[in-house]
Amino acid sequence: MLKRYLITGLLIIPISLIGFLSYQNGGTAYVVSPLQLEAYANEVIEICTNDSYRPSCYDKEIPKLMDNISMEDAFKVTVIIQQKDTSYPYCHVLGHNLSAREVQKDPSNWKEVLARCPSGVCSNGCLHGGLQEKFRGEYPTEEELVALKPDLFNICEKKENWNPTGLEQASCYHALGHLSMYLTKADIYKSLDLCKEMALKPDGRDYQQLCFDGAFMQIFQPLEPEDFALVEGKEPAKEEVYSFCSKFTGQQRGSCWSETWPLFREELQKPEGLVAHCEKSDLAERQRCYNALVYVLTAQFSFDSERIKNYCSGLPAGTRELCFANASSRMIETDYRNIDLAVQLCSEAALFDKDGECFQELIKYSTFNFHAGSEQFFKICNAMPEPWSSKCLNNPNANYAN
Repeated sequence: MLKRYLITGLLIIPISLIGFLSYQNGGTAYVVSPLQLEAYANEVIEICTNDSYRPSCYDKEIPKLMDNISMEDAFKVTVIIQQKDTSYPYCHVLGHNLSAREVQKDPSNWKEVLARCPSGVCSNGCLHGGLQEKFRGEYPTEEELVALKPDLFNICEKKENWNPTGLEQASCYHALGHLSMYLTKADIYKSLDLCKEMALKPDGRDYQQLCFDGAFMQIFQPLEPEDFALVEGKEPAKEEVYSFCSKFTGQQRGSCWSETWPLFREELQKPEGLVAHCEKSDLAERQRCYNALVYVLTAQFSFDSERIKNYCSGLPAGTRELCFANASSRMIETDYRNIDLAVQLCSEAALFDKDGECFQELIKYSTFNFHAGSEQFFKICNAMPEPWSSKCLNNPNANYAN
């Protein structure tokens, strides 16, 4: 099937050239031509064309390409598929699968795999999958865990071969929350303690809640059979989940309650359901509940601006503005190609967002999602209307020397 695509349009590539371009496992990664990448994409699309839910099919089929191409090229194939099939805007699970498959080739190389994860595609799932795969099924003793801690404490920090954006770093600490559940055999209390050690930095930076989110997410949103086996018997039923989360306090309780959303999926499809859910949070955590669940719903709505606009406008004043803001930032967090879509949503939200909180959020994300002075930084700033464009370019955090 792949060979048929390679000769489409009467462009016949000699077999020897295809072999030269191929990625050899355990050897050198050669350059794969754009034509060959498109051929792989077309092959996967044909395999999945009659599947009842094509995104799940893509999540399974694209990693198989890594027998012949690199992880980086598999992500390039993913981008081509997304351009050809609009039903696949969200590929976070695939990001998990691709980096997991790369770590499987050489588990000792797991740190280098994380550093190779591409930015701005698949909602940083690559970072999550690589970390989890390294420790999947490994339950260290207390002594082994102590020996691991220096690596875990520093794995999300800037290093010679990795200069993360704020978003990438935050995503990494979130992934450590997932990982903590593997390292403790899903002991949520030990996992949260591990988050405190790993995510509170000596210079005052605090990533604890992101880590807490990951730990609780492992309970309520398992993905793989190993994930389900890990939490079997430890996941509370819907009618028990409020009392379960009430065992925790502060940020931990807030993370727990926000991550229960899969149990309330139907109720949350309506604005009043979101309000009812988040009003059960402690006052200090209430706004974060709204932010976290709008983040989830934006992806569930397939980034459909009209649907998001209808949903956010149905929320009470004070919350609807932040709904638009979080939905727009979620768009560019998921995929950097969504910059124009995010700016458009903020423009359409103006009727409900008199103070421009949506644009203010994008300004904040201009130096969180991207390095200040980068191509993407200038793209998002220049895409905004005035006065927001100038405010973005003159953002105090936009230190172009970074």
